[in-house]
Amino acid sequence: MTRLRYTGKATIESLREHNDALVLQSIAQGGRARTDVVRETGLPAATVSTIVSTLVERKLVREAGHAVSRGGKPRTLLELDDDHHRFIGVHIGRERATAQRLTLAGRLEQRASTAVPAEFDPAVIARLIRRVRTENVTAIGLSVPGIVAPDGVVRSAVNFGWNWLPLGAELAQRCGLPVHVVNDANAIALSEVAHSADTGPDLVLLWLGTGIGAGIVLDGRLHEGRGFRSGEIGHVDIGVALRCHCGLVGCLETVAALPIIIGDATPEVIARYASFADDNTTHALGKRVDRAAHGLARAVSMLTGALDVDEFVVGGPVTDDRIGPRLLAAVNAALAARVMSGFTPVRLRFSAFGEDSAVVGAAAHAIRQEFGVALTMVAEPPRTHAV
Repeated sequence: MTRLRYTGKATIESLREHNDALVLQSIAQGGRARTDVVRETGLPAATVSTIVSTLVERKLVREAGHAVSRGGKPRTLLELDDDHHRFIGVHIGRERATAQRLTLAGRLEQRASTAVPAEFDPAVIARLIRRVRTENVTAIGLSVPGIVAPDGVVRSAVNFGWNWLPLGAELAQRCGLPVHVVNDANAIALSEVAHSADTGPDLVLLWLGTGIGAGIVLDGRLHEGRGFRSGEIGHVDIGVALRCHCGLVGCLETVAALPIIIGDATPEVIARYASFADDNTTHALGKRVDRAAHGLARAVSMLTGALDVDEFVVGGPVTDDRIGPRLLAAVNAALAARVMSGFTPVRLRFSAFGEDSAVVGAAAHAIRQEFGVALTMVAEPPRTHAV
């Protein structure tokens, strides 16, 4: 599994890189002086002082005034240097691609989007990146569907028809910058980690859109699997007699993918259903939502039992869809009716950054790849959703 946060001192083999990331992680949480970093990391004061000086020279950290003194010499506080390094996060969706330029602390500076053509062309994404790029961009993070290898190759994206697409190398050549590619569900999981100061979080991110996937973080590590297929839950068998576009029968996506749930419902019907209207026009949509909710609850129960995780987050297009709150409420109701003995009750919530989660997570992935740690990005407030 890929380490996202550090919890202790390194071995001699990776001492310098590990401890640099450990100190940077501590400072990113905000309100830290050098003495606080020493206490949190367990590193000697001289080592922390040397690392901080190096991070200041690299324009990753800066001094941020003094803490309120309670007698004695005031402590000098440290913070992320938000004036130099910039990162571009990009998410490629089914119909649109979105790019944002973010600072090291997660402050949004510029946003742009474009339509994704039916015949995918990386040049479209390169042009989108140029719209938000500045000279001080350090790297680009790219969030995409499917199975993604560390070399930036999308090995398979069933719903997009991609196989062994070298997207990272293609865009790096076009843009002249490092491009770090990450699965979209993993990207949103990373945005949740970036929003939290917890050094060892356990969570499962459920991506609900045209496809269904999961980003799994265990003990602060992103679990990707040997073949980078971890979280491909859209094609697990939930016991329904429906054939999936992948060729199998019974896949979760046959009942819980967003287009399947919406079906032939018009925007007017969706609006009435979202407003809790209960009549002939909303009945069919309500049945599809209930069927999807029970399928998702079954999948979540399996993940809970297999992983012993009780924090489940929902991200993807469903967070911006009008049926999202009612679907989430229906899943939670189904889960409440089947709490396993000895397990904490599970309740799903929407991702902290809402529709921007995949873009923020892509940028967080690029930061992690460049500096070795998932920083706590505290600049942007969380998005909230009524449920």
